[in-house]
Amino acid sequence: MRQALFPMTDRFPFFTTVAALIVLLASTLCTTRANSINLSAMATLSSRSAKPGDHVELIVSVRDASHPSVILPESLSGLQIRLLRKPRMLNIDNEKVWLFRYRMTPLKIGEYRITHSQVVDGNQTLITKPLFLHVTIKGEPPPLSPEELALGVNIPESLSQEVIKALPPSPSKPEATPTPVDTRPFTVKLSSSMANALQSFWNYPGK
Repeated sequence: MRQALFPMTDRFPFFTTVAALIVLLASTLCTTRANSINLSAMATLSSRSAKPGDHVELIVSVRDASHPSVILPESLSGLQIRLLRKPRMLNIDNEKVWLFRYRMTPLKIGEYRITHSQVVDGNQTLITKPLFLHVTIKGEPPPLSPEELALGVNIPESLSQEVIKALPPSPSKPEATPTPVDTRPFTVKLSSSMANALQSFWNYPGK
């Protein structure tokens, strides 16, 4: 008679141990995956356009993190970045939200592409999306580029190109009407101004 590979007295404890290890491993994987899904980070600018010397705020928000830290991108030529306030943790709808606030000051005109910031929380690392800052003399924002739109609403850039093509053209600003030049002689203009001043004084109701 063939002898069983595992005696009956040892078979069930062995399979029980294996099953327990499988359940433990599965629960660990599920927990790790849940933590990775819950942890999120996002970087935003208070304005996408500015004039040289203006202050623009960079805000990095981190959700469901224990003690996160933020590693900013390398400094760009002509753009100063410094910490505005110490990181704060807020409880919003029973959810932990960390806020990291920085002040950006552009020193010269140009198009600045602010590469991703790195958020580290324990053994997890997240990367935020790039940001764009347009610095002009008047500080007016240009039309959205396909890349900006794609990153802002999380769609493929090919789709954002089609969306921008379908947008109606922005109305052109009406040109300012030039003020007509007063061609009257100086004495006539002076007399008219004095007459208007006397009439205003005569009609002044007083207090």
